[in-house]
Amino acid sequence: MKKSQIKLTKARVMTRPKANTLDPQGVVVKGELERSLGIKYLKKVSVGRYIEILLEDGPEEDVKKNIQEAIDKLLYNEIIEDYEVIYEEGGLRNSIYK
Repeated sequence: MKKSQIKLTKARVMTRPKANTLDPQGVVVKGELERSLGIKYLKKVSVGRYIEILLEDGPEEDVKKNIQEAIDKLLYNEIIEDYEVIYEEGGLRNSIYK
């Protein structure tokens, strides 16, 4: 395998509401945890999404560029969300935050 051809096997994209954005789902979940289940000491609950993408072989730079394009165009809303991407390469992880 060439040095530029690294086998990335998976991309995990996690989105969450930005810190300064109201998260109605998080508010409801927090309320139910406290009222219905008696869970205490909760300051804030945020509800996000987890997206797992299995990758085909390709040059690492091209694969990451394609995943970034998918994130920017469809997988997250830059106005109200932040995201993190974790790439897996044969058991190794490489995180990218935004």
